[in-house]
Amino acid sequence: MFRAAILRVPKFNVRSGRIRNYTQRRTQSPSQYDGEIVGVEPVVSPLAVGASVVFVGGIFYYMYSEHRQTIASFLPFLGSPASEPSASSKPEQDARDKIRKQRAQMVPKSELTAAEQLKWAWTHPGLYVIGSNEFGLADPQHPGSVSGIKCAVPGLEGKLIRSAAFSKTHAAAVDSSGALFQWGTGFAGNAPHTPTCTLKDASICEVAATDNFVVLRDNKSRIRVLSGSNAPNQLGSNTEVTLSFEPRLGWRESVVSMSAGRSHIAVTTNSGHVYTAALDKDGNSRGQLGHGSSTVVQPLQLHRIQSDLRFTSTACGDEHTLLLTNDGDVLGCGANDFGQLATGAYSSGKATMRELAPLPRLWKNGFLRPQDAYAVGIAAGAATSYAQIVQGEARRVLAWGRGIDGQLGTGTLTHMQGVPVVIPELSDREEFDEALQARRPLGLRSLITGANHALAVCDNRSNVVLDKSGASVNASPLFGHDVVVWGSNAFGQCEPGRRHRFAEPAHPPSLFTSTSGNLDNKLPLQAAPPQWIESAQLRDADSSSLPKKVLVEQMFVAGPDVTAAFLRSCK
Repeated sequence: MFRAAILRVPKFNVRSGRIRNYTQRRTQSPSQYDGEIVGVEPVVSPLAVGASVVFVGGIFYYMYSEHRQTIASFLPFLGSPASEPSASSKPEQDARDKIRKQRAQMVPKSELTAAEQLKWAWTHPGLYVIGSNEFGLADPQHPGSVSGIKCAVPGLEGKLIRSAAFSKTHAAAVDSSGALFQWGTGFAGNAPHTPTCTLKDASICEVAATDNFVVLRDNKSRIRVLSGSNAPNQLGSNTEVTLSFEPRLGWRESVVSMSAGRSHIAVTTNSGHVYTAALDKDGNSRGQLGHGSSTVVQPLQLHRIQSDLRFTSTACGDEHTLLLTNDGDVLGCGANDFGQLATGAYSSGKATMRELAPLPRLWKNGFLRPQDAYAVGIAAGAATSYAQIVQGEARRVLAWGRGIDGQLGTGTLTHMQGVPVVIPELSDREEFDEALQARRPLGLRSLITGANHALAVCDNRSNVVLDKSGASVNASPLFGHDVVVWGSNAFGQCEPGRRHRFAEPAHPPSLFTSTSGNLDNKLPLQAAPPQWIESAQLRDADSSSLPKKVLVEQMFVAGPDVTAAFLRSCK
């Protein structure tokens, strides 16, 4: 028979961490207690209690911040307060409601299937931006408002965009007529504004943005620089400067592409030459122009890189430059603080590489490229580098440099990476081609980089038929090209509504849905392939200035803290 035990509530001594009046009789065996409840003397650490509370609280905070809308739909008391705002906060609340209503009109109110995404993208020209609006790049009418927004840039509705570019504080876009629009607080100040047309020239075909300038390339091989900042004009008394080439372009030599870093640019010609230029005194501070040991250069003048090699494209990071040769080799110069020039283990002697040279660790055999391997594309973030490699039948995407925000796409967060690593989600993939009845390797159509995040459009087969007779020739249901994003998401530039870093490529939800609802159940984004569209079907467009049918394609661009999509007229 067990005797009833009288239990006394023990008292906890915070200072000693012990429970008073709770001792154990060690001289007797357990059987002598005859049914009494015996406890073991605990020692409770206040530090352990605090750590446990912080850990559990952190888990709940993460779950709430990631799935706020879903939780609030089941537990309304965890959502926004239901009480009426005070008199002092009512004007602010009204302003927020006005912004919310304006942005709600810019995107469809329901989620779109893959086919609906394509049809919507083909018929809704404009510039659609997600990410930070701190400097008014997404919504210049309300600069400084929340991050993680998704909206069409006011004033560019109905415009087919040739090219667009974003810096940290200002942005620029060129429409199909050659009109250049500029906006952002770095350009127009902190007051609400809309994109301003600062130049109109039908020959403009590409725009790039640096910290303080907007750079234009036209079909006459002119490179023009305009001020993109409201800071004191660094172009002197001129509002526009046309850069000179040294030496001059050859007979029938023309500029075919360009790229821009923080304060330098690089342009490629159809003859395989590369010209680089500093836009200010810091434009060659790390040797990013590729002219060797000389750091003193004349700003706003293009100088040819002396090399016997011929190049097909360039990619500029903040302070480093990559060049792709027509044989598939990759060369680089400039800053190497994070291993963005693939020199292997870091050393202070390799922090700056002023001499243009092949990347030492790009290939497994060192400088020697395997006979069956070659690079077909390059890209650069602020301090991260990428290359698309073909080796035999395999297609791989390599990344190296800074990766603390997940820019390397390997699933890990690496501070510096001097040896290229394979991005598994984008490499060695295949799909079954029904037309050929065989498997084919998958690569990328394009690789777009911001400062610390990246976006890739895959070249998976689409069932869109390119035919002037219209959409009736297309199979149903329609599907386009897959899109993946990875890297920093601090401002929602990868996926609005979430703030965590994407350490490996992930499929973002449709660009044309609101950020409310369950983020995990949204359909992934599809890029719209080229298609013939009747100009009368282009919403808000001036069809009188367009041909009856227009060949359009959806394109993407990224800036330091934003990602954007637009509809381009293909020629």
